[in-house]
Amino acid sequence: MANAIIAYQNRIDESTFDSYGSWEASLPLANIKNRILSKVARSTSDANSDTRIRFSLTKARIVGTVAIVNHNLSTNATWRYRVYSDSGYSTLTYDSGLLDAWPTMPVGYYEWEDDGFWDMRPPEEDRVLFTATSIHVPTTTVVDQYYQIEFFDSANPDGYVELGRIFVGKKYQPTTNMELGASVGYESRTVIEEAISGTEYFDRRNSFRIARFNLNMLDSADSFLISDLMKISDTDAEVVFIYDPDDSTSIGRKSFLGRFRSLSPIEQPYTTLYRSTFEVKELL
Repeated sequence: MANAIIAYQNRIDESTFDSYGSWEASLPLANIKNRILSKVARSTSDANSDTRIRFSLTKARIVGTVAIVNHNLSTNATWRYRVYSDSGYSTLTYDSGLLDAWPTMPVGYYEWEDDGFWDMRPPEEDRVLFTATSIHVPTTTVVDQYYQIEFFDSANPDGYVELGRIFVGKKYQPTTNMELGASVGYESRTVIEEAISGTEYFDRRNSFRIARFNLNMLDSADSFLISDLMKISDTDAEVVFIYDPDDSTSIGRKSFLGRFRSLSPIEQPYTTLYRSTFEVKELL
């Protein structure tokens, strides 16, 4: 198990989109800059020539995590993330290769009769149950300004690709992983009202995930990084929590776009070691 990651300081809002791909005028790429995930950008078709994006940041930056949030990519779709050092997109500095939009599930998750049994990916009717999020953690550190993301989903049943939000930001990965007892679970938002007779009425609402964990036995550098992370993010800015970046099976279930629910102090329980507590709430 790799150490957890907290990505922060999303830079997508400072980006400038180039004329690339083809996106609906009524649902333009500019919608990706809106934090309301339901305000999507939509391609004019599901052809690869239409489902691609190029954008530049205000200057060269380190991007340690990329996340595509609230997308409609089908279960067999792939995507690719590339970084360039020039505005002509001719000098390639990083290439993710093809990435699965949806991870495979562990053996035993699906029964023989289930639609997802053979490819171990959620069938189309199941993928709508989740805030679809595809995450990539670059394998090398690159400091550049120009980015390209492509989607390959020419069999999308909707006939187009929709994107709610893109996250491109720095990452913090502690030197010591989360303590045992770390949890990721759902918190219900469903409203329940009870009549005088005792009959219950339900207003079903989407639940959100909560990650709770402690980081302990951290060195001095970690304590400063965590302090900066909390100062920059506060309780309103977006962060991406990744439970285990090496586990492709769990990354879709235990990783998500969220925010800090509260800010915890950095404690010093030992002479040269530090610890802190985290609670990350999923953004819907």
